[in-house]
This record gives sequence, C-alpha cells and structure tokens, in this order.
Amino acid sequence: MNETGVQITAGLGGFLVLFGLCLAVWFLGRDLTRRLRRMRRAEDARLEQERQDRHRAAQEDPDAGPPRDEDPIG
Repeated sequence: MNETGVQITAGLGGFLVLFGLCLAVWFLGRDLTRRLRRMRRAEDARLEQERQDRHRAAQEDPDAGPPRDEDPIG
C-alpha cells in the first residue's frame, strides 16, 4: 500500500460552486411559487367575474333559466 497521504478534495472552489447552485435552485423555486400563486388568483378572479356575469344575465333575462355553476371547461 502507498502511504503518501495524498488527499483529493473539492476544496473551497467546489463548496462555492455547490453553494451557488443551491442558491439558484432556491431563487427559482421561490419565483415559481410566486408565479403560480399569481396565476391561481387571476383564474379565481376570472371565474368569479364569469359567475357574476351569468347571474346578472339571468336577472336581466328571467326566461333564460337559473344560472349554472358548472365549470365551462369540463
């Protein structure tokens, strides 16, 4: 066996690269979460506006029948 005691490590450079990657993933995850929340709020507002429009149309035209609470997509 060789007893020279040579040790190979990543050192400070490897630590800094890994730390930078971790920060990038953290910032990307935070941004994704913020965008998803914004999209969910916009969709909820759109659906609520659509419900109000249908309700208003049903009040203006009583022959149209009761407003439907179905999802227009599914």
